[in-house]
Amino acid sequence: MKARQSGHALFVAMIVMVLVAAASALLAGHFGFRSRLVSQEARRIHLVALNDAAVAESIAKLSESAGFAGVTKKEFGGGSFASEIETLSASRRVIVATSTYRGWTREIRVQVRLHLGSIEIESWATVPPG
Repeated sequence: MKARQSGHALFVAMIVMVLVAAASALLAGHFGFRSRLVSQEARRIHLVALNDAAVAESIAKLSESAGFAGVTKKEFGGGSFASEIETLSASRRVIVATSTYRGWTREIRVQVRLHLGSIEIESWATVPPG
């Protein structure tokens, strides 16, 4: 009788251990997935900020000189940014800003119109990768 009871107790203990191990594995997988999502979002935010810096500097320089050609590559905040400015007409330019952070790259195109003493943003779009 005692051998049968200890056999049942061992069987129940094994089932409980398997359930605890499975729950632990699921929990670890969940937190690993969330950690990757947070890391990706942090990279994306850095890239957006670097693109904004490139556009802001380009607009500031364009307001000083309509012939400004773009920002040379600058290291900033653990990443880098640069811009090129294409002339569409006497009063329109396209700023192509590129940022790089931890192996990721993001590019945007911003079309602006030059007025006397001011610059108006007409469009702002992310360039798809590739």
